[in-house]
Amino acid sequence: MNAPSRDDAIHRAHDVAGWSDGEQIVRLILSGSDRVVAGVSGPGGSGKSTLLQRMAAELRAGGARVVHGTDPGPAEDGASPVVMLVDDAEQLGPAELAVLDGSVDDVAHLVVAFRPTPASPVANVFDHAGRRRPVVTLHPLAAAEIADRWTTLMHAPPEAGRVDRVLELTHGNPRLVDLVLVAIRDEGWDLDTASDLPGPLLTYVSTELDALDRDTREFVLALAIGFSTSGPALATAPRFAGADTLALVQGARAAGLAAADGALCPLVRSSVLRTALPDEAWSLRRELVDAMAATGTPLEATAMSLADDGFRDARLAGALEQAGDELLPTDPAGAARRYAAAVAAGADRTGLQARRAHAAWAAGDVRDAERLVDRLLARADSPDMCRGVEVAAAVWARQGLLHRSAVAYERLASDRCALAPLAVVCLVATGEPERAVSLRTSGERIAYPTSSYVALDLMADGILRFLDGDHERALAFLLNASSLMSEAGPATVLPEVPAVLAAQVGLVIGELAVADGVLSAAIEGGQGGPAFTARLLLTRGLVALRADRPRQARAHLVAAMADAAMHPIGLRDELLASALRVGLARHQGEIPLLLQTWREARPALAGMRPDLTILPALAELVLAAARLDEMHLVESRVDEARALIERVGADGPLSTALHWTEIEAALLRNDPGGVEDHARVLSTRGDDRIARRLADAARTWASALGGNVDVEGVERAARELESAGYPWDAARLAGHAAARAAEHQDSLRLLALARSLHPDETPSDRDASGASLGAAGSPGPEPSQDDSALSAREREVARLVLEGKTYVEIGETIFISPRTAEHHIARIRRKLGATNRSDLIAKLRSALGE
Repeated sequence: MNAPSRDDAIHRAHDVAGWSDGEQIVRLILSGSDRVVAGVSGPGGSGKSTLLQRMAAELRAGGARVVHGTDPGPAEDGASPVVMLVDDAEQLGPAELAVLDGSVDDVAHLVVAFRPTPASPVANVFDHAGRRRPVVTLHPLAAAEIADRWTTLMHAPPEAGRVDRVLELTHGNPRLVDLVLVAIRDEGWDLDTASDLPGPLLTYVSTELDALDRDTREFVLALAIGFSTSGPALATAPRFAGADTLALVQGARAAGLAAADGALCPLVRSSVLRTALPDEAWSLRRELVDAMAATGTPLEATAMSLADDGFRDARLAGALEQAGDELLPTDPAGAARRYAAAVAAGADRTGLQARRAHAAWAAGDVRDAERLVDRLLARADSPDMCRGVEVAAAVWARQGLLHRSAVAYERLASDRCALAPLAVVCLVATGEPERAVSLRTSGERIAYPTSSYVALDLMADGILRFLDGDHERALAFLLNASSLMSEAGPATVLPEVPAVLAAQVGLVIGELAVADGVLSAAIEGGQGGPAFTARLLLTRGLVALRADRPRQARAHLVAAMADAAMHPIGLRDELLASALRVGLARHQGEIPLLLQTWREARPALAGMRPDLTILPALAELVLAAARLDEMHLVESRVDEARALIERVGADGPLSTALHWTEIEAALLRNDPGGVEDHARVLSTRGDDRIARRLADAARTWASALGGNVDVEGVERAARELESAGYPWDAARLAGHAAARAAEHQDSLRLLALARSLHPDETPSDRDASGASLGAAGSPGPEPSQDDSALSAREREVARLVLEGKTYVEIGETIFISPRTAEHHIARIRRKLGATNRSDLIAKLRSALGE
């Protein structure tokens, strides 16, 4: 069958399949040294017709007389020898074959193109021709050849992975490759989904199918449905009993529809199924399942495709359900697909609801998990209710309803002791330590626990030890729990991951490096699965902000929001993201941005019921409210947090951290009385080293703001603040004191201290948003372009000028004296050639690209 015309560019000599061999035949013919009888063999779509066309053009250009078909026509005196080109020789009838056979001796040269069909009569022609019969065998295109065709058609080289995808879909069949490339170029066809097959492709496959005999066409449809030439199912199916399988495979291969092993390429399979009669396809699917069941062949390998095709069968559903159960611990997304396919194949929807919710949660599709558990909980008689409630409790925690999760876990702890540790964690976090301790001491332990259960056990023990005051041991337990949970995989459904708990303990006891390290390892290990990626990143951002690494914090925020675009976050993490945005704006001293982010944060704050896991985020929001003189909007939340902390231990580090937040708020409001009230409480905690240091720092800071600067006291207090895990506050204390010091030398001394406490974020690596990062993970300075370019410090000052800050405010922000800030601005003015303030502002915006 002649090939449909393709894009003219495809017919360039270097794009014609088999041209290197075909060119040699052309040269032999034109040399006139001997008669040539040659063949061109290849399956449908391999390019035989294209190769003959190219050879004909070259032969005519060389002076040969070319005729097509089996009739050479009348001889012409003095004319050049005839070169007979015969295409699709396998379609010739007996009479035409006889003429062709007789022409071997009558014409000077003969080139015959044919498909390698079983017992092809064309072979007799070559037997008659003796040894003078070179055959060009056309093969599928290799990746490099597909890349050449892509470049020719698209006028640009293919992107990474595109050639491999084309090869996967077409198995390298030249015709299919060309049809795909033209569809991509002219129709914008989606190569990744390969849906909505191009019309020319469907037409081509349908034409090839129509040309097959009935048995071979039926065999190709069977292959498309899922029969395999290598398994026993084909021989067991009634309609193929006694069939010559080898001949059927050869027929499908000759048509270009099957590979050497009898497999259909994805595009052919889709096209065959699209054009098949529904009744015929259904009958073959039934025979396939019957044959596989009769021979004991596992159904799972073909079950997904059968279910996707709409075939329903209890055996199919059972195989898919079992496959989902096996995949759930390691590949929850794959399990979710198989459970959905099982339902489509006829499995009990209600019976699979809880497992589907579990798989959806573990795969990061939290909204689908929530939808599924809502349906499950709507029926009191739903099976697998424990699993369903377990998923529901995790969903509730994500939405800020940890108290509701605690009740659910506590009720189920007696039925499933594996949930008891989670009940303990949630009860403590919601201010019910007595119930948590009672449950922990009376609950049963699993005799042979898995790694994930050991991690849950360590979580519960760690949080209880934290309440008992054994903070170092508590942190060790939680770090071990985090490591085990990362190794356990994503299938454990959790209200909170141990890495976040460990990081929050690290924050309140001043171990910022430990907090960052455990979060980094958890992110790399995929702890908790996709449902927790954004939460881990946001928590790490909050740790970075506390460590005075705002650029790192912003990078983690950007990465978290990118993940949230794929896996939407709940109210708890919305509050965390809002706190991080507010904290970044406060650190930058940008009041308009702080006001904007604070307003955006208020809905999440209003909808959130405080628990221990949100206290770090609440602290940032309280300080923003204090800075904007809107403390009345957070007072009720602070009261709730204070009451919550009192229930779990009024004198512990959580209480100390809250008092320090209220001290900072009082400092921002210029309320020395409020500072002293909280400092007095902290100073009474003789066993709490951090509390005493914070009390001293608070009094020193308030005194400095009042104009009484004790340089040595400020230095001591700043160092103690830094060691307690508050480096930014330490630098601010030194900077504020420097601005109020009576002696210039004291001011310079304190400014130097402030700069030493402020980390220098230098470039080295890449942050999560792609910017250059240093050892601390911050964007690096812009490269200097020439002598008139602004230095890194001058650019920093320039940004603060554009924000409208005064010399004093600039000095307090970056810990330099107001006079130094003035000198920087004078140099900037000279470098930019600014004549007045308006001119300076315009040129600064241009220089900074704003």
